[in-house]
Amino acid sequence: MQVNDAYTPQTPIEGVMHAFTRIGRRLKAKQPGDTLDHSAHVVLFALRCNGALRLSDLAGKLELDASTASRHVRSLEQLGLIRRSPDPDDGRAFRVELTEQGIEQWEASARHRMELLNAAMEGWSEEDVQTFERLMTRFADGVAARTEAPSSAAWADKGWAAVAPRLQSAAAERRTEQDSATGSDPAARENNDNNLESTR
Repeated sequence: MQVNDAYTPQTPIEGVMHAFTRIGRRLKAKQPGDTLDHSAHVVLFALRCNGALRLSDLAGKLELDASTASRHVRSLEQLGLIRRSPDPDDGRAFRVELTEQGIEQWEASARHRMELLNAAMEGWSEEDVQTFERLMTRFADGVAARTEAPSSAAWADKGWAAVAPRLQSAAAERRTEQDSATGSDPAARENNDNNLESTR
């Protein structure tokens, strides 16, 4: 079923649902400049936040069956983004972990998604961005409180909090390098930088 962006919601709740549908399908789609599709990004994110994991543990964190997780791992292993290593607790088992290339690819993909959100809010005031972040967080908390999720799902929030500062630091360094190379005025980026900071 294709979603019609021109559809006019009849109620505010319909409007929220329609907006989330439009955003979700676009963020899951591979965008120009993306090196990873959405499913690969999520697998790498789990390993970035948790370190080396047995395949069964990775499948559990992603809420996938073992065969689906195994397919993702094989694909990413062939790309050189994941490697297998012996499980120190069980010589018959193995763990999967990110390679250096896998870390770089995930961080590039995450920065690209953050830049997309930042660009979507271009021209917004800092107050608008902060209000949007506050309401989105409140909404996400409300949805999470009313839906069942395994207790292991909390790793994603903690993991994002751990890796986001590094992403923002790398993005700031890259902007400084671009400004130096192009001679652009860093002050002209101030509003966008504030927007990016508010999307943490």
